[in-house]
This record gives sequence, structure tokens and C-alpha cells, in this order.
Amino acid sequence: MDVQVAVATGFAALNVVILVGLLYIYLRLALRAHASYTYGLMIFSGLLLGQNSVMVYVCGFLSDFYSWKLYPFFDALTVLEFVGLLALLRITL
Repeated sequence: MDVQVAVATGFAALNVVILVGLLYIYLRLALRAHASYTYGLMIFSGLLLGQNSVMVYVCGFLSDFYSWKLYPFFDALTVLEFVGLLALLRITL
């Protein structure tokens, strides 16, 4: 596995872990508060969780089907999303 593919797969997996945690936090808040904002955050987290799960699969198992020219973009996408999710997690906690 190429180093760039491993970086993208690793950060996508970290994003999945963060999003599962955020989804759990938002679910707990939704059960207590019943606020529409919390439901929106749950939908947002769920959709990003799906996207990152697909990214782990694509980077981990289908990397042979993509040109090596796409690997830096996969890295940039997953790393930037990781930083954004860390900021969201920090604000949420």
C-alpha cells in the first residue's frame, strides 16, 4: 500500500471514530432536549459517517482502480476533514 493511500485510510478511519463519538453525544442530547438543531447535527454526523466509511473502503480496498494522481487529493480531503471534526468535537465537549 502506498504511503499516501495509508495516510488517507488512516485519517478516514480516525474521522469515523470521531463521528461515532459525536453521533453518540448528539443522540444523548436529542433524547434529553428534543431540539431540532440536535437532530440536524445527528443527520450531519450520520451523513459524514457514511462518507468516511466509503472513503475507508475506497482507499483501503479499491486504491488499485484509481490513478496515483488522485492520492494527494484523498489525503487533503481526509486531513482537512479531520481538523474540522476535531474543532467540532472540541466545541461540542
